[in-house]
Amino acid sequence: MRRKAMSLILGVMVLAAMSGCARQPAAPALEDTLIIGSSQEPTTLDPAIVYDGSDRITRLIYESLLDYVGSTAEVQAHLATDWRVSPDGKVYTFELRDDVQFHDGTPFNAEAVKFSFDRMTKIAKGMSWAFRMVLAEVKVTAEYTVEFHLKKPYPGFLGMVANRYAAPIISPSIMQHEKDGDLAQGWAHDNAIGTGPYKLVNWTKKQELTLVKNDDYWRGWPQKHISRVVYKILPDSATQRMMLERGDIHTATHIGIDDIIVLMDHPEIRIEPAPTSNFNWFLLLNTQKGVFADRRLREALSWAFPYDETVRHVFRGQATQSVGPVPFGVPGHEPDLFQYHRDLDRAKALMAAAGYPNGGFKVTITHGDNDWARKILEMTISTLGELGITAETKPLVWGAMLDNMASQDTAPDIVVADWWDDYPDPDAFLGGMADAFWWGGREAADYFYVNPEVQDLLGEAAFEADPARRVDLYRRAQELMVADCPGVWIMDYLYATPFRKNVYGYVANPYYIMSYNVYGMWIEAR
Repeated sequence: MRRKAMSLILGVMVLAAMSGCARQPAAPALEDTLIIGSSQEPTTLDPAIVYDGSDRITRLIYESLLDYVGSTAEVQAHLATDWRVSPDGKVYTFELRDDVQFHDGTPFNAEAVKFSFDRMTKIAKGMSWAFRMVLAEVKVTAEYTVEFHLKKPYPGFLGMVANRYAAPIISPSIMQHEKDGDLAQGWAHDNAIGTGPYKLVNWTKKQELTLVKNDDYWRGWPQKHISRVVYKILPDSATQRMMLERGDIHTATHIGIDDIIVLMDHPEIRIEPAPTSNFNWFLLLNTQKGVFADRRLREALSWAFPYDETVRHVFRGQATQSVGPVPFGVPGHEPDLFQYHRDLDRAKALMAAAGYPNGGFKVTITHGDNDWARKILEMTISTLGELGITAETKPLVWGAMLDNMASQDTAPDIVVADWWDDYPDPDAFLGGMADAFWWGGREAADYFYVNPEVQDLLGEAAFEADPARRVDLYRRAQELMVADCPGVWIMDYLYATPFRKNVYGYVANPYYIMSYNVYGMWIEAR
């Protein structure tokens, strides 16, 4: 009897357990392919050259020694396992992972790191300017130990190493494809060998790129993951929006603000805002030639611009008015700098004082050919019209716009510009912006704006080891910039990314604008 009773009890327990299991919800089925829409096709896949948004693809193929933590600017080990800094701040030693290989089976080690950084600085494109500024030499001291020797201490170095353009490590095996001493640039333009989670399998120009997961990826593959990434080239914002609404794509970059607002009300779409802003829009004024060489006219435009209308109505509250040249999410931002507001009477008084009470002249404007730039251009043309000024406009892609303003023979009067910092340091924002837009790589006669005191302050601040003194130097530089009016600082933009609601795991980081941490994402079938 006892044996029968025990059997009965066990049977009841088994049935109860089976019943409990039956009540557990089944794990959702997953989709294995993420489809991204973008208006921008990569210009190259070579990580030593990428500096224009092509990193949205190369980020999935190549990896760096360090990475940012989540949505923050804090750095963490990645291909490196640890690092240390010498007491004088001039030598950074990185210990490397010993369990990583490139997509072609080539081992990752210190020689590969040295190769990648040496190659980047020799090619002298992309973000090599930053490393050439601070880096003296890369030394291999052991198979998995590498030293970076700096010319002098640079507080932003770790953030620089972690950033999206920081010479992600490429396999030395690419040198078998070198032609005429090009360091395999020709081959690496269309091909890729990295250590990252995804491998390139197809690139049909002007249509799409396809990547598949690297089965041997050193971090392994979680149960929920994406096995395939398709990157579709869709130049028109409205097309991207409609494809998102239909579910033909899962997410998109470069969607215009009007389309983002429409998507906010779609039941199957989720909008992921940036956690902070390191991205601002402004008008750069040619202070060296033409009408805006007169500071009074630069100040007049600063008073006339409709900041509030632009932020609240044109960009639908997805931005805040800038306070000076550094946006609120960037180290070095000074929230109490002088801030202009719209005062058309004061603007007209300055116009009259400069000898142009009714305007009566024409200015030239260059601008990017994207939704944000076009909206700011429209507001600028309207504002100029209120001052009696007409405008001749010219859309240019990023590189052509920089080339155009680098010589006074071609430089316009106004540039509709934007900037975000490459890495979380004031030098990356102010120093980088000054180098790109104002005085970098050109003769003094071709400067767009220059103030020797500002140059000296930025140069000193970049390498200042004392944090308090560094803050003070950058503040003084910004105060001078605001006083000189070389730009109309319009808005700090909060970039928003749309997703189908069944896409999970995305982490927005301001240093990876319009880019995706696909390895940590997954898609539930609907």
